[in-house]
Amino acid sequence: MIDYVFRYDPSQPGVKRTPANAEEARQLLIEGNRVFSQWMATCRRGDSPTGDSQYVVPSSGLDPSTLSPTGGYPVQKPFAVVLGCSDARVPTEMLFGQGFNDLFVIRVAGNVMGNEVQGSIDFSTVALRDSVRVLVVLGHTNCGAVKGAVEAYLEPQKFWSRANSPYLRQIFQEIFVAVRESDNALRAAWGPEAPAQPRYRETLNDMAVCLNAAHTAFSLRQQVEAAGIWDIEVLFGAYDVCTYQVCMPIHPDEDLDAQKPELVNLAHAPTHPREFAALAARLATTLRRPGAPASESASVETSAEAGGDSDQ
Repeated sequence: MIDYVFRYDPSQPGVKRTPANAEEARQLLIEGNRVFSQWMATCRRGDSPTGDSQYVVPSSGLDPSTLSPTGGYPVQKPFAVVLGCSDARVPTEMLFGQGFNDLFVIRVAGNVMGNEVQGSIDFSTVALRDSVRVLVVLGHTNCGAVKGAVEAYLEPQKFWSRANSPYLRQIFQEIFVAVRESDNALRAAWGPEAPAQPRYRETLNDMAVCLNAAHTAFSLRQQVEAAGIWDIEVLFGAYDVCTYQVCMPIHPDEDLDAQKPELVNLAHAPTHPREFAALAARLATTLRRPGAPASESASVETSAEAGGDSDQ
């Protein structure tokens, strides 16, 4: 048996501690995803874990710090707010290695903004201000909402398909800017004939997932700063449903059994629109078309790294 356990030890109450700052919260989420992705990889390979506590997540559901002194309802004390997709393959608490009362999760198809989503985020930054350290926008590979937006972008007549309700079209429209920016970057990196290249549509989907998360994170950062909230950081990332890792930027998954824990990353929200183009260019060269020479791959990745961006 290969277990992934949420464990509470009543002999050690009071172990839950809210991260002291945004960076500590970010690292806690990153490390949690490393543990979860390693467990998932172990399950896929059928290996046996090397230690009883290797895949144990401490849970603080009965921690005294969450109990009301008057004996009423438990106190809500999440350290992170996560805006993610509704996709059933993306179990937010599990993939970040978190348990009861750790995350305030908002899930909507395509992790797009809307009135209800915005209201939920506003609630979290006001009512839960004492514990929240980070806002995270989490996209994921093979996202159905992003794929629908890509299909409608490439073949506009599909946008008006009877299968797409007005509400679904609204979600597509929220994602179109990310799709267009991704398409522009691919044409710049792969050439004007990019749409005819193998894996173009698949790469466009992956890039749009990342740019969509970046756009939303940028918008949230503007709102947080406008509200004068300087102690909550806005982050973004993309969960790979094949490698089970949260990364930004994402990387080619050529060998699913050769996970690289160092790739797990939550990037800081862009501070300027030009960073979208930089991220798109980096992705377009990293997720290069099949058949490109290895030397070309090395040169473009080195160039992208040298150019630098704020998400590292």
